[in-house]
Amino acid sequence: MKTWTIEDQENCVKSGITGAAFVTALTGFELLRDITLAWFDNKMLADVFGIGIILSVLWFLYQIRHQPKMMTYGWKIKEINGDFQDEYLRSRFQRATTMAFQLAMLTAFTGYAFTELLVNEGKTALLPPQLVPLFTVFVGTLTFYLNLRTTLDEQDDSTAESN
Repeated sequence: MKTWTIEDQENCVKSGITGAAFVTALTGFELLRDITLAWFDNKMLADVFGIGIILSVLWFLYQIRHQPKMMTYGWKIKEINGDFQDEYLRSRFQRATTMAFQLAMLTAFTGYAFTELLVNEGKTALLPPQLVPLFTVFVGTLTFYLNLRTTLDEQDDSTAESN
């Protein structure tokens, strides 16, 4: 059985950060694009957000080109479960995953209930039901990204302080 090194664990976190940033940008721009079309009927501004979607994809492809192994991390069962040997990485990954899940579920429930209330009142133009799943994914990945983005920097700082 191969030993999972600290570098492998850090690369798994880096891969998670990059993936979460990409999905956050992609869903965020798509959400803004859909909102500008549904609420404001502003096609020009929606096209600007469409360019943001394209830029998000190009940024992700750039990241893959400069970190070719990035797509290989996060696929093993211990990585999916966050079974990190390093206690700091394990606790940060667990906290980020838990918070992202909780906020995504809260958003999904509230969005679903609010959408059903608006549909029952006949005001479907205020919140199209297809925006709720997109907003749920956006909130979950944004939370995951924001919780993990400084993990490796803080780990380096805490290691330097202990030496």
